[in-house]
Amino acid sequence: MVELVMLVLGAGAIGAVVWAADKKRQAYGALVPAAAGIVAAVLLWLVLMAFGLGSEPGVYFLSWLLPLAVAVPAAWLTAWFLGRRRTAADLSRLEAALRA
Repeated sequence: MVELVMLVLGAGAIGAVVWAADKKRQAYGALVPAAAGIVAAVLLWLVLMAFGLGSEPGVYFLSWLLPLAVAVPAAWLTAWFLGRRRTAADLSRLEAALRA
């Protein structure tokens, strides 16, 4: 259970770093990339535990390393997609409001 807690904290920290590094972070909330990273990491951890990877002596480290590695692109892609899409939508709404 400690492994899961550390996994959630690590994935949340990765999401916070992604949010802080993004230039379009004003377009979405601070917890969005963290939540995406946590969800991806926990889902992969559950799959790995279901396949018994957490009890194998030689590859035990993969049960926490792989989910943290998956949290990085999950958080980054979420921030990239939402930032790009919401910024474009805000810009089009602003242009429509200024034309009216």
